[in-house]
This record gives sequence, C-alpha cells and structure tokens, in this order.
Amino acid sequence: MKKNYTLMIMLLFVLLIFTSCSKDNEVLGPNDNEEIKNNEEVEESPNNEEESEDDPNKIFSTLDGLKYYPDELKKRPVAVSIDNHPSARWQAGLSQAEIIYEFEVEHPYTRYLCVFLAKEPNRIGPVRSARPYIIYYALENDGIFVHVGGSEDAFSEISRLKVADIDGLYSGSMWRYNETGKYAPHNMYTTLKEIRDEAQKKGYRTEGTFEGYEFHEKSTNLSDTYETINAEKINIAYNKDNSTDYIYDKEKEVYLRFKDGKKHIDELNNEQLTAKNIIVIETSKKVLDNAGRLYLGTIGEGHGVYITNGESTSITWTKSSESAQTKFHINNEELKLNPGNTWIQILNTLDCIKYE
Repeated sequence: MKKNYTLMIMLLFVLLIFTSCSKDNEVLGPNDNEEIKNNEEVEESPNNEEESEDDPNKIFSTLDGLKYYPDELKKRPVAVSIDNHPSARWQAGLSQAEIIYEFEVEHPYTRYLCVFLAKEPNRIGPVRSARPYIIYYALENDGIFVHVGGSEDAFSEISRLKVADIDGLYSGSMWRYNETGKYAPHNMYTTLKEIRDEAQKKGYRTEGTFEGYEFHEKSTNLSDTYETINAEKINIAYNKDNSTDYIYDKEKEVYLRFKDGKKHIDELNNEQLTAKNIIVIETSKKVLDNAGRLYLGTIGEGHGVYITNGESTSITWTKSSESAQTKFHINNEELKLNPGNTWIQILNTLDCIKYE
C-alpha cells in the first residue's frame, strides 16, 4: 500500500511538471518569441543610437552643428523653393532640412527655401517658383537651386549668375503628386535623389564648397554671455492674414512651430515642426509690379534678432553680394549657433515680432 502511495505521488509530480511546461510553451510560442526579440531590439536601440552619435568616424556639419559621416557632408546642398499657399499645406520633408528661410512673396503669402544636405526625406514639396531673393539665399548655401518656373527677374538672375538650377517646368525629376488631395500648381514634388541625379546629368558640381556657420559644441544659453529678453512665445505677423508662431518646449529645448494659428506639421509623418535656432532678419521691401512681386533688400546690412533656448538677443547682419554668405554678429563677435536646425525669418520690420 505504501509503495502504491509513493507511486501515486511521483505520478502527480510528473503531471504537474508537464502541465507547467505546457503553460510555458503556450506563453512563449513561436510568434511570441519573435515579439520578445523585437522588444529586446527596441529596448537596446537607444544605446545603439547613443553609440552612433559618439561614433569617432562622424564629423560636425557646418550647416546644423550635428555629427554625420563624412560622405553625408561631402555632397552639395540642395535648396528647394517650397510653396506655402494655404492650398499647398502641409508640406513634405521640412522637418529634415538643416536651414529653412521664410519670406514674403505676393501679398498675403510667404514662401520657404529649404536647404538639405545630410538627411534624405522620402519626398519634398510642393515645389514652387523662383524669385531673385530666393536665389540669393540658395547661392549663399552653395545650393543646387530647385524650383518650378519663376518671375522674369528670377530667370534673368539665374542666367546672369550662372545658377546651378533645376526647373520643374523642363525637368523629369519632379511630378504632380495627386494623392495628397492638392491640385496644380500646389502639388509638384521631388526627391533629393532625383535632383542630384539630374544635377549630375547637367554637369553641375556635385560636391559642396559652402562655408557654413559657427556652432557651440553643446546647447548654450544666450544669457550666459549676452543681454537677453524672455522669448518663450514668439509671434511674427507678416500681415493680418499671415503669421508664424513659436512656443518653447522646455523639456525638449526646441521651439514648436505654428503657421496661421495651426500646428505646422510635416506631411510625411504628421509630426509638428520644431526649431532649435530662430534668426530674424530685418530688410527693406518694395512692390515691383501689378502682380505684387517684391524686391527684398537681402544684400547689404541691417539689424535682426537671434532666438534660442527661450531667450532672444539683438544681432546685426551683412551680406556683401548675391552669392556671399550672410554673416551674423553679436557685439561685433560672429554669432555662434546652438547645434540643431535653424529657421530664418525675413521681415520688413522687427516691429512685427511680439514676445512673451
């Protein structure tokens, strides 16, 4: 009897082990093992990214002060005229541009010039027409200038200055992208690969010779060195129907961008655009014709402001020629930017800016 009792206990023990193993196999089936592996990869990725940032093979870019591989920085920048008509929103690829300019075109609209170098957005657009002052900012960044058509003055400047330009009116490197729900002329798109391939076919120089800007090694507060005012909320009124706002995100140390009261997002990922540096340039303005085309005094010198990390300080600027880089100074010292992207706002008067 005792022997049978011992045998029964042993059988129960084996049964419990088998049941436990069965439950473990149920929890850790083939698909679940794969899911756990993927989760482990996700958890490890921040460390990999950190290691990537510290990769000794990377060097600093003089366009945004961040680190990239040398091959990524050897390329020539591409400067794209981007449509900002309300029917063109939202635009694609802007979150990956190192530098973006915003300036007035025919009332009441503004337009962007996006300078791309190291990053490769899947799509860029909508691409729009050229104006002389847009060309001058493309030239100062040594950019292959991308546009669709332009004013007569712009075409004259492209010819006179021998601009390396790619015009969507005559190039197969751009297409009408109807899936966005936008309509011509607000739906012309391209990619950097298409543009660089076209530039090579045209015989344009494909390696950059741009000078770039000075950067701090790490994010630095202006008030550590200069007299500043608080600039956590900025409103820039181009006119009563066109405004740009920035709100400082203290946690991420960047500005969130808004256009005409709405979050300015990238069409590619629906994420809100941000700015690490904001530079405002004050220039003269004159209406040239009945169509409302403008002259902006982008060559010469003037006043401006530099905004970063929730602070603003006064600066001066000089640009000696169409292709010369705009130089920024604080108290006669060359301006050093914080590492990250830069938005440059071109205004007729600094009185258009309000701070909180």
